[in-house]
Amino acid sequence: MLKYGKILKRIYDETNTYDPFEIARHFDTPVEYTDITDPPAKTVYLEDQPIILLSNKLRESNARYYICGHELGHIFKHTGIACSYDSNLHFRTGMEREADQFSFELCNAFYNEENGYYPNEIKQLNYSYGVPENFHLSEMLV
Repeated sequence: MLKYGKILKRIYDETNTYDPFEIARHFDTPVEYTDITDPPAKTVYLEDQPIILLSNKLRESNARYYICGHELGHIFKHTGIACSYDSNLHFRTGMEREADQFSFELCNAFYNEENGYYPNEIKQLNYSYGVPENFHLSEMLV
C-alpha cells in the first residue's frame, strides 16, 4: 500500500511528471548545487520560499534524484515545522523516514514513467536514481 499515492497523483496531475527536478521547477523551488557534504542535501527557506541545496558531489550521481525527492518530501509534508525538526530527535527521525518513503514512492513512479513498467528489484531503483539498496520499503516492489 502506498502511503503517498494520493499526493503523488495530485503532483503528477499538475506537473505531468514524477521527475523530482521537474517537480521542483514547476513549484518554483530552486535546486542549487553547493559545497555542502554532510548532510549531502538540505532545504532552506528564504522568507517562505524553499530552496533545495544539493552537494556538488551529487551533480553527476544518479542519487541526486532520490535525494532531491527526499527534500521534496520535506517540502510537501513538513513545511512550517522546522523548529520542531531541530529540537526533537525522535520527531526528526520520523520525519526523515517519511521523506525517505515519499522519495522511494516518487522514484518508483518515475521509473514507471520512464520505462513503462514498475521495477521488480530495488537494484533497478538504486541504479537509476540512487535509492539505497537496503531501503526498508524495498519489499513493496515484490
